[in-house]
Amino acid sequence: MKKYKEKYIGFLILFLITSCSLESKFSLPNDEKIIPELIGEWRSEESDNEIIKILKNGEKSYLIQIIDNNGTDELIAFSKTIKGITIMNVKTETKGIITNLFYGFSIESNTLFFFEINDKLRNGEFKSEFQLLKFFEENINKENFLINPTKLKRK
Repeated sequence: MKKYKEKYIGFLILFLITSCSLESKFSLPNDEKIIPELIGEWRSEESDNEIIKILKNGEKSYLIQIIDNNGTDELIAFSKTIKGITIMNVKTETKGIITNLFYGFSIESNTLFFFEINDKLRNGEFKSEFQLLKFFEENINKENFLINPTKLKRK
């Protein structure tokens, strides 16, 4: 597991036990309004002790609160739709270094599905936001782009 994940272990365990989702020091463009259907409290079917609250953090970003028996952690995130697939760009910070994690997601009725972005599809580190966005545009429709689904139910 990568170093930055230690602080957000509850969040990552809830979504993906052995996450290998795509990460980068660059983010996707934050140019879309929030999705109102995403706002609310979500719970994993596997764990009653963890709640994910997704709150509006402005017109274009979310505040994600991860609440469990150990307290509350908060993350800032935003969404970006690329070729009809919505991506969550989650920002983490460890020792002053910001890392962006990327997850695909969809909402069906009262169910939120999160997916890892297959990190194995990339060829090295991204050198710019443009290069990151180009990676998404070129790979997003591949069958193995979204992997390891996790299901959350609206509380």
